[in-house]
Amino acid sequence: MSFKSKLTNSEKNLLNLTPRAKSIIIGLILSDAWLQKRGSWNSRIGFKQSINNFPYLWHVYNELAYLCSSFPLAAKAITRGKIFYSVFLQTRQLACLNEIFNLFYLTISDKNGKSQVIKTVKQELFFYMDYIVLAHWILGDGSKRAKGLVLCTDNFSLQEIVLLVNILIIKFDISPTIQREKNKFRIYINEKSLIKIKPFILPYFVDHFLYKIT
Repeated sequence: MSFKSKLTNSEKNLLNLTPRAKSIIIGLILSDAWLQKRGSWNSRIGFKQSINNFPYLWHVYNELAYLCSSFPLAAKAITRGKIFYSVFLQTRQLACLNEIFNLFYLTISDKNGKSQVIKTVKQELFFYMDYIVLAHWILGDGSKRAKGLVLCTDNFSLQEIVLLVNILIIKFDISPTIQREKNKFRIYINEKSLIKIKPFILPYFVDHFLYKIT
C-alpha cells in the first residue's frame, strides 16, 4: 500500500465518510479515540492502543486507511519506571470529520474568559447510534462482567451517562443500568441484553476481543 503524503485542498474535499466509516469513528470517539481541531482548521482523529491490542488498531486502520497519510506508528512511554509500548494512528485534517467533531465537542469559556474545548454527549447522538457504533464502543471500552459486560464511561458526567443509557434503551430495546464504582458511574449490560445484541454486533468484532461478549 502506498500513500500520497500531501493532498491539495480540492483532493481533501473529495474525501467523504462512508456510513460504515462514520459509525466506526463515532464508536471510537465514545471509547478511546479523540478529535482535534485547531481554530479554523479541519478536524482529525487520533486513536492509540497498547501494543498488545495491535490487532484491533490494525483492523480500525484498514477501515479508515483512506483517511490517513501514513501507516500506524509505534510509541514508547515510561511511567513509574516501567516502559509501555503503544501504537497509534492519525488521520488527515479533513472537512468530512467536522460533523463528528461538532457532535462530540463544545467550546466553552472558563471563569477567566479563556476558551477551552471539552468532550461531551449530545442528544443528537441518538440519530447516529447503530450496531456498528455499539460494537466499536464495546471493543474499545467494554469489559466482561459475569455473563454481561460493563462500558467504562469514566470520562462522562452522570447526566451524559443517563442520556447514553436512554439512547441504548430506545435504539436497541435492551435494559442497561448504571452502576457506581467508587466515584465513577458505568453502564452495565446484563446477560439477557447482551444475548439480544450479540448477533448484530458480532459481524463487526475482531477475534482479539471476542472474549468480551462470549
